[in-house]
Amino acid sequence: MDRRIIRKKYITVYEAREALKSRMEGQDRIGEIHERTWNYLLLYASKSGEEARKAFESLSKLGLNEDVIANLLNMCPETEGEVRSILSMKKDLKFDPELIDNILSILKSFCSSRGET
Repeated sequence: MDRRIIRKKYITVYEAREALKSRMEGQDRIGEIHERTWNYLLLYASKSGEEARKAFESLSKLGLNEDVIANLLNMCPETEGEVRSILSMKKDLKFDPELIDNILSILKSFCSSRGET
């Protein structure tokens, strides 16, 4: 089967879990890589993809890039310093205290119930 990349999009581990789950449904067997990935996602991606997409949208309204948003949601930083270290991925981002407070507010709402699905 030929495959080609149509577009590239950053997603969170929560969305990856949903995508892999739908891909595995109806299959009698899955490959070792899929199985290992599935076990990782079960362990670390406990929120729903829908919740992640809502948080992703809220963070994108702050003007953040997709790769930075995905990292923020995957890591769920709790302090200003942790957020700053993730934001430092982009050299052109300014460390505006208001931006960091808004990010922490969104993350607190998203990550606070991280263990629930």
